[in-house]
Amino acid sequence: MSKYLIIDNVEYPVAITEMNRSGDILDLTANRTEDGVLHREVIGTFYNYTLTIAVPNTLPNPEEIYEQLWWVLTEPKASHMVQLPYQPEAFEGYFGSCKDTIILVKNTNNNNQSYGATYQAKGLSCTLVATRPSRTAGG
Repeated sequence: MSKYLIIDNVEYPVAITEMNRSGDILDLTANRTEDGVLHREVIGTFYNYTLTIAVPNTLPNPEEIYEQLWWVLTEPKASHMVQLPYQPEAFEGYFGSCKDTIILVKNTNNNNQSYGATYQAKGLSCTLVATRPSRTAGG
């Protein structure tokens, strides 16, 4: 069990500041008969997440860590092995709907005089969708 986010066996020392979880119970088939009864062939329960992620400024090279994480989160790959902080085991899933905000940061000296500007990314969030059920029907 890790206190950090692990993607494909690479640990990212980031803070997950918010983690919204859903348990989606998916069907292979679901049909309603003429008498109104729903007949379902349940595949299982898929646990999906919306994550809000921050890279602490106290880390060495936080901008570099942020960009490495962004690159992995937005990689056009079918799935990743992901271990969320404080979860007992990794699971297979894919990242979707990754977004952040790029802001202009004006640099000032001790006399509050401007000497240029840089861009900084913040507000990173993404969805994490399970590709396999965590719990299956009948077992």
